[in-house]
Amino acid sequence: MDYQIDLHTDQDPSRGYRLLPEAPACAPRELTVTLRCPARDVVLISMWSETGLLPQPRGASHYARLGISADRIDILSARLISLWQKFVQFEPVSGTNRPREQEPYIRYADLSSRPQSELLAQVSELAREGAYLLEELLDGEDRELARFRSHLLKVLQLEDLRIRFDSDLGVPWPMLAVDYESLLKDGRLSGDPFRLFVGHRHQVEATSGAYADYWWVSNRTRPVGSVNLDSDLKNVPLASDVLKLLNERMEITERHFREELLRDLSGPVLDEDLMYYFCHGSYEDQGGHTWHALRLSEELTIDAELVHGYRKPHSEAAARQGRVSLFHPLVILNTCFAGAPATTGFTSLSTAFVKHGALGVLAPQIAMPQVFGAEFALQFLTRYLDEGMTAGLALLETVRWFATTYRNPLALAYGLVCGLDSRVVLESPKGTTGS
Repeated sequence: MDYQIDLHTDQDPSRGYRLLPEAPACAPRELTVTLRCPARDVVLISMWSETGLLPQPRGASHYARLGISADRIDILSARLISLWQKFVQFEPVSGTNRPREQEPYIRYADLSSRPQSELLAQVSELAREGAYLLEELLDGEDRELARFRSHLLKVLQLEDLRIRFDSDLGVPWPMLAVDYESLLKDGRLSGDPFRLFVGHRHQVEATSGAYADYWWVSNRTRPVGSVNLDSDLKNVPLASDVLKLLNERMEITERHFREELLRDLSGPVLDEDLMYYFCHGSYEDQGGHTWHALRLSEELTIDAELVHGYRKPHSEAAARQGRVSLFHPLVILNTCFAGAPATTGFTSLSTAFVKHGALGVLAPQIAMPQVFGAEFALQFLTRYLDEGMTAGLALLETVRWFATTYRNPLALAYGLVCGLDSRVVLESPKGTTGS
């Protein structure tokens, strides 16, 4: 006679997660644009849509060879980033070229009280430069390129699309702008320049050349995360509010020193839904080579190669054994330059984290003012954790909030590497109903 045996487990071998056989249900990407660089003087561009937004070409794909070299794209991208850095440091002067009594933009996150003619002139110039880079990128008389350019610009001029830029080159996509001519009326500026930026119009992610072919969904009621910070930055306005929000919404591990972080990175399991960094970042250089690094509460640096070295044994072992390594956070690098293109062949921090399993990395491409960085984190994390938005939508809504409420464009300097669909889903405890 058969008996029904009740089984139960005292442990949770999946650590609150379960592996899915395919990507979880999410909205498709209306546009994917790829830039490939098989040689420095050859740059190939292609695009497609998962929603039929683009017309289907007959017997071919939307594909062209650009008339610009990779070196010039790198130069123009670096130049645009430097112009945004100058915006941060902008200090108004009088007609006698002496500083006015107003402080530079770097001191404030809220610029709504500044003279709007002054502010809009600065933002309009950033939009013009972003439009110029996009124009140079797509410039050329080749028939295929002209057709490609027409289709791409029509799509970018729409709003509220989900776009992926998959590129071999470090282009600051959210800072590009479209339809700059619409600002001009009788040769004078007219209208709101904020709406011209690609990162203000659309949800945007870039890819870093590193991909994960597995997906997780959370089963646990309370997410797990970490705060990795320079202790001196705890006194930055709103930094304590960010820490309070994270501690209220997640089980948090706090790290202040490199040794603590490397100890956890060296383990096979680093099971966090979110890794938040609020510390100093910089470009390091040696022998004509430069790369990114960040610092916690000490002078010892953490760079991409260090992350790669500590995670590589676990990633490779997992791949050989046909399993996945439990490292899957959304990483927020709220540190200067962390999202800027890596230079002279060095891998960026974003690439290193994504390569070893991170769902995505959100980071600024300039030296971000500390006061703005804390305000940005509070706005983004409120949408990501409290409102349950995906990272892509939370970033878009944060960009638009700063543009509308604070009249500050700096949220556009934050770029998302992968992670457009990343989200933290909270299940209600047993016996309760979730809203």
